[in-house]
Amino acid sequence: MVADADVWTEGIPSAIRALVCGAAEWTIPHRRVLRLSKASTEQLLATGQPGDELARRAYDGRLGGGIVIARRETLLEVPMDGRFIGWGEEDTSWGIALATICGHPWRGTEDLLHLWHPPQERMSPRRGSVEGWNLYRRYMDARGKPDEMRELMKGAR
Repeated sequence: MVADADVWTEGIPSAIRALVCGAAEWTIPHRRVLRLSKASTEQLLATGQPGDELARRAYDGRLGGGIVIARRETLLEVPMDGRFIGWGEEDTSWGIALATICGHPWRGTEDLLHLWHPPQERMSPRRGSVEGWNLYRRYMDARGKPDEMRELMKGAR
């Protein structure tokens, strides 16, 4: 399991079962992302139950973001690219690589809770850095082309 340190979902057991049963080569245990506000995060940490206030409207999780569960062999074959520095584009690029090489994931239905933290420095809400954005565009160009993706991934190791 590869997980951001600031997230949690109750969908992990179902995702593991789906992986073990062969539903897909990799799984994402959540559907929607709930970005908790500072107050809701503080309440969760104090009581075990989050508050209702969100930092932004709930949205469907991205491919490769939050939590990914896969067999060790899959993670070694399709590693997250270490060339991404700082915030931005690494999760989505990794999801594109996994989907291109391993097929589409099994996706759970549970919500993912994302704890509040100060925003990371970035170019804009959707772009992390110039370098990260340029590397993400290379992943987009290789999407659906396993041989090209494997060649691009050589630099990820």
